Amino acid sequence: MVVTGVVEGNVVRLHEDGAISDGTLVRVVPEEAVGSDESESPLTLGEWLRRAREVRSRLPMTSDSVEILRELREERANRC
Repeated sequence: MVVTGVVEGNVVRLHEDGAISDGTLVRVVPEEAVGSDESESPLTLGEWLRRAREVRSRLPMTSDSVEILRELREERANRC
């Protein structure tokens, strides 16, 4: 059985679907935190915005999502 939860003040709070009887012996194995990459320090808001603008600048200028998907698929097919 796998039950998920979150640590709050050194106490594991189980998610709603995680009913375990009092007194049950458990083993807690921490998952890697979302976005935690120890090799890279957290981004500042300014750096995140700069990167987002850079990615956005590489996207097609059309606002038609079907057209954007078609172009991205063609691009990917041409790379293979």
